[in-house]
Amino acid sequence: MRRFDEMIKEKFGIEEAGKETCEKCGETYTLYNTPKGIVGACKPCYDKEFIQSLDLPTKDEYRRSKVTGVISELERVTSDLVDATVNNYQPKDKTQVKAKEIAKNYILSFDKEHSLVLSGNPGLGKTHLAYAIAKGVRKMRDGDGNHYTTLFIKSTDLLQKIKSTYHRESTLSEDRILNLIDQVDLLVLDDVGSEYIKKNDDGSETWATDILYKVADMRLGKALVVTTNYNESSLVEKFGNNGPRVVDRLLDNAERHRLEGDSFRKNRF
Repeated sequence: MRRFDEMIKEKFGIEEAGKETCEKCGETYTLYNTPKGIVGACKPCYDKEFIQSLDLPTKDEYRRSKVTGVISELERVTSDLVDATVNNYQPKDKTQVKAKEIAKNYILSFDKEHSLVLSGNPGLGKTHLAYAIAKGVRKMRDGDGNHYTTLFIKSTDLLQKIKSTYHRESTLSEDRILNLIDQVDLLVLDDVGSEYIKKNDDGSETWATDILYKVADMRLGKALVVTTNYNESSLVEKFGNNGPRVVDRLLDNAERHRLEGDSFRKNRF
């Protein structure tokens, strides 16, 4: 069977006019003598320019879009938090002033490695600051110009979301949620310690503490922001046999700050 290029040459009188080296990639391509003059093009470069003209997402952009999609399924933000920023947090105590400064510095110096633990009694604005950090970091860009990925989620919501994946009609799987927790640049885990932990009679680990241990272990060496009403020893006690291991990982490479003062909510009455 005759080659296609031979048939074209015979029918249209097009002959090879030599070779040329592409200035962009260094590949050699053939030049042809046509009625419009000598023409030729580097196929690898032409293909690359054509693909770019389609404006298709890169592999990294596609991965990030999938991550963002799962985040939108998991993240639940109450109406009082939607507009929360570090700037509109109004401290009433010197420890709260310090917490605001810490939150601002955490966003500006975000490095995907260091963590932060905010503790204190309910109603002091820990959740406000935590969500503000998630929003602030999400607006920042990494060295490649991509926005950081962040997930803000209450620990109780996380456990409930994972438990819901055990139902047949679930659109998510436990592995997919845990993979997201492992991949995001920043995980903000709110209200740790509010989970219902039922201790087994034999002292063995419960499902909830096992999940929390997995999450804390996955985030070792990665940025994690935690809020809790408990102090360290109380959290250890609450989580039972797994307590020391869970808390040790939550506090790894973390700046710790405890807020004091009267509850903001009390002042509303």
